[in-house]
Amino acid sequence: MTVQTARTVEELEAYCARLRAAGLDAPWSRPGPLIPPKPTATQPRLWRWRDVEPLLRESAEFLSPHRGAERRVLRLHNPGVPERTAAHSLVLAVQYLLPGEVAPAHRHSPTAIRFMLHGEGAYTTVDGQKCAMKPGDLVVTPGMAWHDHGNEGNAPVFWMDVLDWQVVRFLENLTFEPYPDDQQPTLRNPGRDIFFPWSETYAALLRRAEQEADPFDDVLLEYLDPVTGGSLRPTVACYLQLLRPGVRTRAHRETSCAVYRVVRGQGATTVDEQTFEWGPGDFFVVPPRARHAHLNLGSEPAVLFSAQDVPLLKLLRLYRMEPAD
Repeated sequence: MTVQTARTVEELEAYCARLRAAGLDAPWSRPGPLIPPKPTATQPRLWRWRDVEPLLRESAEFLSPHRGAERRVLRLHNPGVPERTAAHSLVLAVQYLLPGEVAPAHRHSPTAIRFMLHGEGAYTTVDGQKCAMKPGDLVVTPGMAWHDHGNEGNAPVFWMDVLDWQVVRFLENLTFEPYPDDQQPTLRNPGRDIFFPWSETYAALLRRAEQEADPFDDVLLEYLDPVTGGSLRPTVACYLQLLRPGVRTRAHRETSCAVYRVVRGQGATTVDEQTFEWGPGDFFVVPPRARHAHLNLGSEPAVLFSAQDVPLLKLLRLYRMEPAD
């Protein structure tokens, strides 16, 4: 913005100093537009599972979950995000438990979504609902729901955690409270609104694959809240995506951000000028407004799990998708 005035630069600087002393600001006093654009802090990034897994297993040599250090997690760190999270709006971490370990019960204002990766015997109890987690199962922990984790199996287990911590932090509403005991009692079987077994979700994805393909995503299935019929949470939506052999999706842009986990298959995703070749277990992130497209490089279908901030953008009427061929 250009300042048009007969006053001198020195007089303007003195005026701005008086404004600052009064707790005021004149945005027109600086060059540039009234509402300057903000480039996203989230950068395109790929994390290879072959790099993550050995470091995850090694973490058990440094920490046993206990009060004050309740979760043995490794958080994906995007170099563009100062808070050391995978994206500006989403936190993605991998949690690791040895046989017999318990991650003590607590609750917090951010929502958490668990997607089981490996092992047998893991569970999450959410407000008295004990969810036995097998690979591919998804568990929703709404904000301020009591929850604890454990491993009743004979081998280590790990799963990914997705939280809207960044959004809640920006709104200055982060809260945390420990439960009186390490574990809460089991009161009932898990409800359909928090527990989504892989067997049912994957079967639904295959049924969706019988329909006409989506040119931008091939086959895309959103996890839906059975009560509301909408996304799992107002801040986070989760999806399973199937890419058939040889499929190359059309490039497009979205105002939302997405973090991906490769469930199975081999492929590549181009994000703006970078191309990431991925395989089972890898993670990658697509920032807002980035041009992106997927390619299945294998002879078998590829399956991707993703968490995205689409519902939040839709609530704010900021969500847009446009072709970018």
